[in-house]
Amino acid sequence: ASDGWRTGDTTLNTLYKTNFSSNLTLRSTVEPIKQFRIELTANKSKSLNSQEYFRAGNNGKFTSFSPTETGGFSISIISWSTAFLKDDEQYSSKTFAKFRNYRNEIAKRLAAENPDFNGGINPLTGFPLESYIDGTTGDTIYTGGYGPASQDVMIPAFLAAYTGKDALGVSLKKFPVVPLPNWRITYNGLTKVKFIKRYFETFTLGHAYRSTYSVGSFASNLDYKDESGEVQMNLNNLSYHPKYDIAQVSINEQFSPLFKIDMTWKNSLLTRFEIKKSRMLSLSLSNNQLTEVASNEYVIGTGFRIQDVSFNFRSAGRSKKIKSDLDLKLDLNIRNNRTVIRKVVEDEEQITAGQQIISIKFSADYVVNERLNVKAFYDKVITNPFLSTTFPGAITNAGFSIRFTLAG
Repeated sequence: ASDGWRTGDTTLNTLYKTNFSSNLTLRSTVEPIKQFRIELTANKSKSLNSQEYFRAGNNGKFTSFSPTETGGFSISIISWSTAFLKDDEQYSSKTFAKFRNYRNEIAKRLAAENPDFNGGINPLTGFPLESYIDGTTGDTIYTGGYGPASQDVMIPAFLAAYTGKDALGVSLKKFPVVPLPNWRITYNGLTKVKFIKRYFETFTLGHAYRSTYSVGSFASNLDYKDESGEVQMNLNNLSYHPKYDIAQVSINEQFSPLFKIDMTWKNSLLTRFEIKKSRMLSLSLSNNQLTEVASNEYVIGTGFRIQDVSFNFRSAGRSKKIKSDLDLKLDLNIRNNRTVIRKVVEDEEQITAGQQIISIKFSADYVVNERLNVKAFYDKVITNPFLSTTFPGAITNAGFSIRFTLAG
């Protein structure tokens, strides 16, 4: 534009766009003792898409018109410390109560760190806002400009409560800078123990943890500042307009598995036991509502190979004997799912969905030869709902399959 390469037409309507993305992955493997393996992984990703109309104004000078930014963000965190806290019989959560209470301290910290903060001016009256109790909801309107439903207040309070941090020590940033490591642990050195070595070929213990904080999408807030560059007030919640409008933030935590033991016996018997745990915390900033989906799962599996199982069959008047291995597998899976909605402003918590799912799977595989495979199976799924508004149910599938492979 300064060299005269761009047109001076003031009606130019072609957008100038910039797309930026960054992905950071850190991996490390630690083996403090032989056959005890710890795999550490940390991730961080961000995308930012900018667009604007860069054209000449009426005075002939090139200016940016209607600049907007959109993007997404995710980072690995550790929220282990609150994963095992249980709700009471009414599904009330102590962590959720901390989240609501932390908003007061977060609001005070934001006000103290804002050099332009003047106590908050109520645009309706022109007088400074003071902290007071809302007679309708019972919520505290904390410090003017940083109300209880402000995104600047809600997100740090949410992260502090569900990562087990204190409201005075947590970062006030909506986009954390440093990714924290998640891990996977395996240990298969127990076969050195004489008693275990006598009965088992392999004996493996395992554990894995992963937790991710995500901002699904964010976009520039067109009401953030006025023409003079002063941050404007949102009349709906008497809070400053944030730089970015964020619809939802979430924490996805998985213990997959929390504990696992996998054994191969000397007699070819396979046994497996797993405990899995997960939760998804989704904070909607449009209706100030937290949705928590939690799952606990137990898996018991076994398998056995019977060698040299023979069958006789007749073909074209002749008797023929087939001998092969028969693989038997049996899995039992019990999973409890629960969805609880927690309303931040109204201070209400209610279960909206939940069920126990019991799955039984059995299969028998017999390989006749390299081209022909015969399989029999039996699957049963039993559903027991936690709510009286949903009916229990069961689904059973049983049958056999014959697979023949044509050689190319």
